[in-house]
Amino acid sequence: MVTNGITYGASQLTSDGVSYTKNGETITVKKALDELITKSSKVDELEERVSDYKKLTIYLADQVQVGDYVIYDVGKWTSSSGLPTTQGTFGGYTSGTSKGKSIETCVSGGNYKTNLNGWRVLTVNKTTHDVTIVHAGQPECYYHGYDPSDSINKLNEKAKEYMNEYAESAHAITKNEVDVIAQDNTLRKTGATYCLATANGSTNLYGVGSTEGEIFADNGHPYGFRPVIVLKANIKTTGKGTDEFGQSAWTLVLPN
Repeated sequence: MVTNGITYGASQLTSDGVSYTKNGETITVKKALDELITKSSKVDELEERVSDYKKLTIYLADQVQVGDYVIYDVGKWTSSSGLPTTQGTFGGYTSGTSKGKSIETCVSGGNYKTNLNGWRVLTVNKTTHDVTIVHAGQPECYYHGYDPSDSINKLNEKAKEYMNEYAESAHAITKNEVDVIAQDNTLRKTGATYCLATANGSTNLYGVGSTEGEIFADNGHPYGFRPVIVLKANIKTTGKGTDEFGQSAWTLVLPN
């Protein structure tokens, strides 16, 4: 074979046998290819690192919608308690059960039940990157008898027990928070009756009905309790995973 007036034998036309001069250095084609492969490998590695970094800089608020599930764990009950029967008391849970799981009903012999488990996005602010989440159902029951002020204080204090490393603060769900959700939305209508940390008059708390998601006011009964968690500012996510109940849910990553 003749190339630029130089004759090569077939045995010479290999990456080792062909070379060129660059800046006074003789470089074989093999060496050039090896350098190119090495550089390509480094570029791939860098791109992978950049990709991983980008995953960790995605704000949860930029990805989620109201109603989405998130992976949030506050452990299991370490004791059991029957349904509450007196003003300002909680109960209805069973030792060893996840606190993310719902108590089906808080009304003894009640026909209306919830099977919603886990945690869902309640509000999202894509400007400030703030997200609040709420228990999808009711992890425990609360008995309101006659003192709304006392009940609201107890409900909000109880909500703090559901905080973990991702939480900034906590409170019990309020009437204002459910008013903005459509009645037929399962974020509001869970299938069971639950109370709201909002007073109606001197003796009643507002609640949400089990059949239509309607707002009502009552006292003298045990109803579901729904804690709301305000997540820390700028919580991030690596995408969707699966929560403890097998539901597709967003992962949580603490801000740097």
